[in-house]
Amino acid sequence: MKRKIIYLSILSTLMFSSCQDYLEVQSDSKFDSEFVFQSASEADKAILGAYELLSVESGIHSNRLFYEVTGVGSDIELGPETTSNSLRYNGENLYFKTPTASDNPPDAWNGMYKTISRCNVIIDAFEKNAAYIATDKTKVSALTHLYGEAVAIRATMYFELTRNWGDVIYFTKPILSESDYKDAVITDRNTIQEGELANLIKVEPLMYKLNTNGNPTTATRMAKEYVQGLIGRMALIRGGYALRPANYTGDGEVLQSHPTRGKMVRRADYKTYYTMANTYLKKLVYEGNAKLVTTDSRTPLNKFSNPFQAVFQSGMDYKISPEMIFEVSQLAGITTTERPYAFGRPSSGGATAYPPKAYGQMRFFPTYYFGMFDNKDLRRDVTVTTTGLGGVANETMLIFKKGNMSNGGLSLNKWDYSRMTDKTHAVKQRVAGINAPYMRVGDMILLLAETYSVLGDDTNAKAELLKIRQRAFLSSDPEYTAKTTTYVNNKSGATLLTAIQDERAFELGGEGQRKMDLVRWGVLGKKVNELQSQMTAMADALRASGSYTFPNGNVISDYIYTKEVTLSASGLTDILTGNCYVSETDPLHPLLFPGWRGTATDWVAPASVTLKKSMLAIKGLFKPLTPTEATAALAAGYKKVAYGIDLVNDAAKPWEVNINGVFGGYLPADYTANYSPLYLVAIPATTIQVSGGKISNNYGFPNQ
Repeated sequence: MKRKIIYLSILSTLMFSSCQDYLEVQSDSKFDSEFVFQSASEADKAILGAYELLSVESGIHSNRLFYEVTGVGSDIELGPETTSNSLRYNGENLYFKTPTASDNPPDAWNGMYKTISRCNVIIDAFEKNAAYIATDKTKVSALTHLYGEAVAIRATMYFELTRNWGDVIYFTKPILSESDYKDAVITDRNTIQEGELANLIKVEPLMYKLNTNGNPTTATRMAKEYVQGLIGRMALIRGGYALRPANYTGDGEVLQSHPTRGKMVRRADYKTYYTMANTYLKKLVYEGNAKLVTTDSRTPLNKFSNPFQAVFQSGMDYKISPEMIFEVSQLAGITTTERPYAFGRPSSGGATAYPPKAYGQMRFFPTYYFGMFDNKDLRRDVTVTTTGLGGVANETMLIFKKGNMSNGGLSLNKWDYSRMTDKTHAVKQRVAGINAPYMRVGDMILLLAETYSVLGDDTNAKAELLKIRQRAFLSSDPEYTAKTTTYVNNKSGATLLTAIQDERAFELGGEGQRKMDLVRWGVLGKKVNELQSQMTAMADALRASGSYTFPNGNVISDYIYTKEVTLSASGLTDILTGNCYVSETDPLHPLLFPGWRGTATDWVAPASVTLKKSMLAIKGLFKPLTPTEATAALAAGYKKVAYGIDLVNDAAKPWEVNINGVFGGYLPADYTANYSPLYLVAIPATTIQVSGGKISNNYGFPNQ
């Protein structure tokens, strides 16, 4: 009979009230390495257990950490509700209220350490296993690859912990007795990041590439390319700016400081880590098997021809895009999954509907959608949607009143129940089972461009940036060269680095990268201040004149005009639209612009449910109607709908600059005083309590 094995997290010390509780179960966590790793297939089962914890417990890709911390709180992304609705918005708004030890997702902290503990047990078992010890370490084998996966999963957890919590507890060995944890203290993140980088560099040559005869064959397992990309990511946070405690005395450039919240510092050796990142990102981009998707073979071409959208459509088709390096597996119909429910196009349907409820946790500031994007950028409407869905296959307008579903403003559009090819699991909320992308090539190419730029190699930086720009625009457009080659070639030095940073906003909106990008670049406070100025100018103009014109010429107005149109009345064969290639004079323009919206016509419901199968025709979204045009629209059946006015009508002014508004915890006076923004989260109070005083919070967080 196989021995029952219990993988016990170091966080058992946090979940039990005394050490005695821990010691009553700790002996079962001992690991018989010779038995469990008697074959690669047995070792693989243990690794799959670590992946399950990463998927279900860690919170790095869905609810918990991603939902509350990393996915929101940038100059482009925010949550849908008012900041006072829940403590979870305190961290997003850089602590508009006095920080508490509850201002964090402790379940994510626990889940990540539980995953680390599982990996430590597996790694230790490998290192004591005779078969693994005898393995030739000069070439890739099934055992060396599996060992590398365990190292990579653990490094991923420490990557997330150190960039979100700062200095944390560092365990690399199994917890088998009280002595293994009782003296645990906080370790400087430099030590952790450098240690994990060394481990990743060690296993990188001993892992299979994606889509080889080895294991894994797809991006649902961590392969050589993932390790290379993780080295790049971790090296760049090690080499970037980060918030240090107020009493920090190490070397480096101090950019901003606050007497209790700490100081933003970049270590003096940062270029060493940019060089390291450059080395491994080059391997990934030029030698790896994951490739940038640059063509779209779907027909008709006038509707699709958008390779960027095709990347995310693959997930909605239950396929893995060639661009994906690693995505977290999700099970359809069984477990709670967050795409599209939290990170996709909102729906006001019920628990079971057509489509069902989609909360829409990921929203965007109007300055991003209306003001930052080029109007011809194919990524804009794929990333951001102006409309949501009802529960009877009908399209609805997203409004700027705070809330969720159809309230809360512009939302993420990369995932959409209506675009799922197989709708078996698209009529009940939170069971769609769409995998969660964690690393893809578009991201890595821009990181590589950044490293070249910082290291002074403009030529290669431009070459990488150009790859992403070329995919973002239609090659048949007369302005294609101006928006791609000419745009890139006109940049150099600081302007080139800024262009790369901007491109990451366009490419990665809603994917959990922007906030931490701004942190490591040392511009989070600056970008928050710029956003606050833009939102103030917009609100003032909407009140004064009923509209605000962005620098790119787009206009947001107090009111727009919409009309519900059924398939039979639309003149279209399908009211789920793709790209928009029609001119403003085309009668179909109100239906096709913006693109990537509408609703699917293939919803099937019981006879007791009447589906509308309708979409909205929209006028005045980017340019206000003249009085004559407004009169004609009303005569044609359009309704006047509140739009921009909702940004200023709320007495609490949640879209404006105040303590309950846009980054209420970091108001303009904080930026003027050169204070550091507090973006980290607190170590849970239970951890501090169990440590007996060995562990405590910094950054102004209390310890209980």
